Amino acid sequence: MSDIGINGKTGNAASVIGCMSIGEFVFYLAYALYFFSCILDRTTFVEFLFIPVSLLSNILSLAILCLLIFKFILQKASVNGWLMAALVVLVGFVSWRNSQEGWLFWLALFIVCSEGVKLNKLAFISLVLSIMILVIAPLFAVSGIIENLILIRSGIARQSLGFTHPNIFGMYVILACTSISVLRFGKTPLFQSMLLISAAILILVVSDSRSTAILAVFQVLLLFVFYKVENKRLRRIISISFVIAVVLIVFISFYFMVNYNPARSIDSVLNNLLSGRLRLAHGYYQMKGLSLFGTNYIDSPVIYWENGKPYHFVVDNAYCHLILRYAIIPSALFIIGLFSLLIKMVRQNQWDSLLFGIVLMSVYGLTETLGVRIECNYFLFAIGPELLFSLSKVDKREVGFQKYAGVPHE
Repeated sequence: MSDIGINGKTGNAASVIGCMSIGEFVFYLAYALYFFSCILDRTTFVEFLFIPVSLLSNILSLAILCLLIFKFILQKASVNGWLMAALVVLVGFVSWRNSQEGWLFWLALFIVCSEGVKLNKLAFISLVLSIMILVIAPLFAVSGIIENLILIRSGIARQSLGFTHPNIFGMYVILACTSISVLRFGKTPLFQSMLLISAAILILVVSDSRSTAILAVFQVLLLFVFYKVENKRLRRIISISFVIAVVLIVFISFYFMVNYNPARSIDSVLNNLLSGRLRLAHGYYQMKGLSLFGTNYIDSPVIYWENGKPYHFVVDNAYCHLILRYAIIPSALFIIGLFSLLIKMVRQNQWDSLLFGIVLMSVYGLTETLGVRIECNYFLFAIGPELLFSLSKVDKREVGFQKYAGVPHE
């Protein structure tokens, strides 16, 4: 088994929690707090521990920012690395102020502070917090402590179970399953497969989220590909195919965003299969086009309602959401970083949980915004140490072999 960990040290900090450096601990704490703040935004809690959610979110944001600044100071980087990191954060900040949506800014911050971070620890944090909210939110909603929104689609009642939308319930189920897949990577995928199939059924029954259920089934197929393929040449061919597939997903997303035509049968069929996602992406593109550093849709005409409630911007395709809301320059940096990481992994013949996660989330981006949200796509943190910091090393020590190579970042 190859231990392909991101093992750069953050300063000469003393060890805390086993062999974990202070810098690593600070990063994991910041990630956990950010994940929790996202939970607050996506549930119907009005107060938490008698503190208004809006106030608590601001307090958490300030704490996360301070922790990440401290982590960044501890890191070793070349002058070029520091300048590139500053540029990435600056672009994210400007895009946030223009778009009034902060996902990409926080993604940039976490990426430039991710030296020395281990993927499995991030997966464990995601798993614990996902399970926590999947227990607490439905329990509180059923008990009447928080609101349980019920949306009707085509005569089918969709339960939100304490989340702001039924799809959010499905999202956290998928996140929990994905984290288990990462933590068990390298072992027979039968357990994960049964869990994912059960998750797909649960999502369909509770929230009627068809796209999320399909993504769960896709993860099963991807797990078996990584588990069964042992031939090095075939792995390389499949890895290259993954890169081509992600290129096609991004290209197709942008193509239909610009050229969607409901009069064409293929456009109409795809739009129906994707629950109207193509129509919405094209509608927002027609409305304001593209900008360089972010677009705010709060003053735009409303083209989407759900249960009588108007929404100013609803684009679930991650790549269309990225370029429409955050604009051309930030989107270009994101896509360059994503494909640079993918190409580097292919060149280094990586066949591990990092490649699995990047491919998985890139495909998920076709129907969901998970691909650009750091609490969901924590695999993107590898962009920092792999591409930004010249002093970061990727440890390729061979420490044994199992059925196939790959439980990295432990």
